[in-house]
Amino acid sequence: MNTATERPEPLQHTFSITVAVDPFWVEYLTRYPDIFGRQYAGYWLRGVDRHSKRGWLCWEDDEQHRQGEEPDRVEALRAWSHGGTLPQGWYCLDRAAALRAWEEGVKRWGVDWYEQTDANREDVVVQLALLGEVRYG
Repeated sequence: MNTATERPEPLQHTFSITVAVDPFWVEYLTRYPDIFGRQYAGYWLRGVDRHSKRGWLCWEDDEQHRQGEEPDRVEALRAWSHGGTLPQGWYCLDRAAALRAWEEGVKRWGVDWYEQTDANREDVVVQLALLGEVRYG
């Protein structure tokens, strides 16, 4: 009989897996404006411009600036079109970000996470992909 009362520390292990990504997910985030609906990520993220290859240029909306009056807008548009570094608060919702978001969904809810998705989950994975953390909601 084992009479030990202490549990050993959990083992730390890093691994990678290969998963199938629904191609609609990438298209959904990079081609269509639906993710910017207020019930999704639109309460904190504003789509500013879209390019067929680069996806969306987005701004972390502070609800203090109207569309077209975002801080550093000209600099962000220039950097985005030339592949440069975006100013603080600006993000590129492109193929790479869509894949990072899918990965976050897999890590949190499993490989079939998208079969059970909702607006909240989509918001969370986009925040994690763009911001690296959940700041809103």
